[in-house]
Amino acid sequence: MNEHYYYLLLNLFTIAVPLLRGFEPRIAYYKSFPSLAKAIALTGGFFLIWDIIFTHQGVWGFNPRYLSGIYLAKLPLGEWLFFVTVPFSCVFIYRVLNYFWPNDPLKAWSGRITQLLIFFSLAMAFLNYEKLYTFYTFLFLGLVLAFLLYKGATHLGRFYRAYAVILIPFLMVNGILTGTGIEEEVVWYNNAENLGMRILTIPVEDTFYGMLLILGVVTLYEWFMEKSATQSD
Repeated sequence: MNEHYYYLLLNLFTIAVPLLRGFEPRIAYYKSFPSLAKAIALTGGFFLIWDIIFTHQGVWGFNPRYLSGIYLAKLPLGEWLFFVTVPFSCVFIYRVLNYFWPNDPLKAWSGRITQLLIFFSLAMAFLNYEKLYTFYTFLFLGLVLAFLLYKGATHLGRFYRAYAVILIPFLMVNGILTGTGIEEEVVWYNNAENLGMRILTIPVEDTFYGMLLILGVVTLYEWFMEKSATQSD
């Protein structure tokens, strides 16, 4: 297999099952594609700008060994697709869990969990202001969670449940991207800009970066779905 297609194939692997199962009548994921597309576009746009800036600053970069050679704004095609395939698959998991278990098991605890995450995130940001990846990941996460708590968001409990499940495939995909099971990493990180702590090969910040990414998509997805339902009434 040509190594230059690894990142593209990883994106295909990520989206394969949700794309195939998304047309099943029970889940009917496909019916929410318009809302999902807008949520992914808005959230992905923010993350791609962040990605371009950090790539330019050497916070992280990409190994040409595993890239197709197609670039847009100095980001490889696989990286652009990452911000589509990962949210697409994660929202599918969120929707499936909500379908089969509609009750929110963390409803009574979601406020306290959110408060704890806000305190932890902002503390981590300001204790590590000199590390770009650490600082901005925790700062943005803390601010977004604080805004959602202030607005009384009702989906946070179901989001936390879903993210606990999402972490398993998310870490599998990120593990490969950062070098687990392959000779070199697809994405490299400058340890001067992060805590230097790894889950196997994955920077610990990635789990919170992933939370911010999926939280942004899920929040907008819920907002667009609610707006669509209101307009159809």
